[in-house]
Amino acid sequence: MGEDLTLNEYEKQRLENIRRNEEILRQLNIPELAHKKPTQPTRQSLRIRGFTPDGIEAKRKAEQDEKRLEGEKRVRMMGDLDLNSIRSDMTSIDDTNDFVDILSNLTKSSLSEDRKSISDDIDYSCIAGGVDGFKAARMAYGSLAIGEKWSSVKVTPERIYCVAIHPAKEKVLVAAGDKTGWLGFWDVKESIKSEDEDEEDQPRTYLFQAHTKTITSTMYSPTNSNNLYTCSYDGSIRSFDFNQAKFVEAFVYSESRHDYFLSSMDMDPNGQIIYLSTNHGKFGIKDTREPIETFTEYKLHDHKIGCISINKIQPQYLVTSSLDRTMCLWDIRKLDSKESIEIQKIQFSNAVTSAYWSPNGNQVVSSSFDDTVKVFDFNEQSNLSTRHQIPHNNRTGRWVTMFRAIWNPNQNVHPHFIIGNMGRAADIMSGITAVNAFHPNLNLIMSGNASGRMVSWG
Repeated sequence: MGEDLTLNEYEKQRLENIRRNEEILRQLNIPELAHKKPTQPTRQSLRIRGFTPDGIEAKRKAEQDEKRLEGEKRVRMMGDLDLNSIRSDMTSIDDTNDFVDILSNLTKSSLSEDRKSISDDIDYSCIAGGVDGFKAARMAYGSLAIGEKWSSVKVTPERIYCVAIHPAKEKVLVAAGDKTGWLGFWDVKESIKSEDEDEEDQPRTYLFQAHTKTITSTMYSPTNSNNLYTCSYDGSIRSFDFNQAKFVEAFVYSESRHDYFLSSMDMDPNGQIIYLSTNHGKFGIKDTREPIETFTEYKLHDHKIGCISINKIQPQYLVTSSLDRTMCLWDIRKLDSKESIEIQKIQFSNAVTSAYWSPNGNQVVSSSFDDTVKVFDFNEQSNLSTRHQIPHNNRTGRWVTMFRAIWNPNQNVHPHFIIGNMGRAADIMSGITAVNAFHPNLNLIMSGNASGRMVSWG
């Protein structure tokens, strides 16, 4: 074979070196090693592996759903709960005993007159309505400021969802329920004295695990302020009995319905009937004198009912607000287990987060993700008509509790309500005060935010 004339001198030398090396190896009689060609991992299609794409997706979704349900199915605490068995590590046994003493003193106080009386701090001599009433309310709450030593106080570990204030004047005791089932109490007027003169006094708070999931509502019995009711996503309602210093079961869903979250609650004026709603659009009526699992249930909405409210003057009337973008007016006496027909359905352009009757029963205030707060008049024909529509940013997002417009419960003052503000009008706190409540008998407002902190306005 002739010499390749296209090769340069370097390539010719390289080939000569290779030939010489091969000749040396042959002379040494070294056996040739077997070399395996590298193999690539065998790839098989879903069809060869026995799966269809839909089957894989279904399997993945089933595994995710199982994991989610397992997380959601946190075991609900059963039976009555003693305070020491559910106290936080931050609340010592001595703290718990101090708290029991507070409860004992409150139960000894006669609160029947307090619930009917009016605060001496405000001039309520004017009529409850009209221009004079509006001026009095505006003057009373227009001058509110941080009422205590601290700009804010940590009351619960997680985001606050609901707040209730005990009606007593001599002891301002506030309860707040959070996202993980903790119920925190703040003794607003008291503090823990520091032994070190250089350190500030600390707020007096107490913390107990009343539920295993989000506490969505909390309220005192309309007829007995020694009973604080809490409603939770864990499917139960408990009554915190001040006399026994225990959380007593008032209602529980059966274990087979663990995915039924209680989203809201209210009570009749006599304090014997509990009304409840679920994330499945159902409404329940529970007589507290019957066994805890006995109740009547009605399907009122296609989606979650986020808020229910009973008219305190005419308790046969119910308003519900729902994720299905409606607020509905119902006559409880005419509800049917098969199909219930509302008196009136009011359509919104987005989910309705709350709807509450005014204390005198002649108005309803709603809040919605359509960025409005609406006030409705309740007329003699048992219908709601729009009186005011107020632009208000209600887009709280994922990390802030939904805004709800809450009425002042005092029937002797001009009707007015409070709602959170995305603009942080109360800029003293480091977060948005989404959850608010009026003291029934004092010129005092309590607010809570997403970090479990509260502020007292007085």
